Amino acid sequence: MENTVQTFFRYFPVSRRDEKWGLYVTTAGQSRITPRATYPPGGHPKNYNFDWRRGRVLTDHQVIYISSGRGWFESRRVGRRRIESGDAFLLFPGVWHRYAPDRKTGWDEHWVGFDGETARRLVRNGFFSLRAPVLRVAHEDAVLGVFGDIMDAIKSHQPALQQVLAGLTARLLSLLYSTAQASLTEDTRAVAAIHEAVRLMHGDPREKFDLPDLARRLHVSYTWFRRTFAQQTGLGPHQYLLQLRIARARSLLAESNWPVKEIAAQSGFESEYYFCRVFKKKTGLTPGAWRDHSRRRA
Repeated sequence: MENTVQTFFRYFPVSRRDEKWGLYVTTAGQSRITPRATYPPGGHPKNYNFDWRRGRVLTDHQVIYISSGRGWFESRRVGRRRIESGDAFLLFPGVWHRYAPDRKTGWDEHWVGFDGETARRLVRNGFFSLRAPVLRVAHEDAVLGVFGDIMDAIKSHQPALQQVLAGLTARLLSLLYSTAQASLTEDTRAVAAIHEAVRLMHGDPREKFDLPDLARRLHVSYTWFRRTFAQQTGLGPHQYLLQLRIARARSLLAESNWPVKEIAAQSGFESEYYFCRVFKKKTGLTPGAWRDHSRRRA
């Protein structure tokens, strides 16, 4: 990929509207640091600037992505880590840190600073950890594309810019979280088994699934299968399959005049009674009430 990084950055005021949105951007930029250049370059506000000797403590979060070169990152939580091209690292409020490129190579850095209740909730709920701030990015083209979109949005002065930037930052965080989940297992053949299971579940909803048997067919243990499936999708395999069948049933209830018994069968449920019980538990409504509600909204 051709490297076209140029130095550009902005810092943003934050309005009450931005705070209410739940995620807002405090700064964003990119910079090419040539070998043996002074780091960091000047022009940053005092509370963001730092040198290697003193380090820095921020009041917001940041994602720093290194697309070329290498260097070092250090924080009080994890010590010093080597940073290579293709790595990203996260900075957290109140945590002392410092980072710099190798003077022999320099680096190309891209960053976005952000905060808000959504950001803090992601950390609080364990989606991102102060103990694992460095990630080897699995979707480099996509990550670089998001940073490019952030720069384009800033330069074009789009209306509701903060909300546009918040959406792009959420996209970036989702890519980093995907990277973190993929790194939970290094067995790529085994991870392929999860992808195959998901593909099969999205097939004919009427197919009967014996999940332990499915794990055996995929040549993995059922214990590993349940645990890794939940890590990759956020749901255990039984709940994932159940949600697919409920979604299928909702569509059929809204779009057809089939009786509930037929919809239960077409959605993969063995009995009308079980279907009705699970449907109400998951949606809060009986199938008949869901059908009436969906048609009133149409």
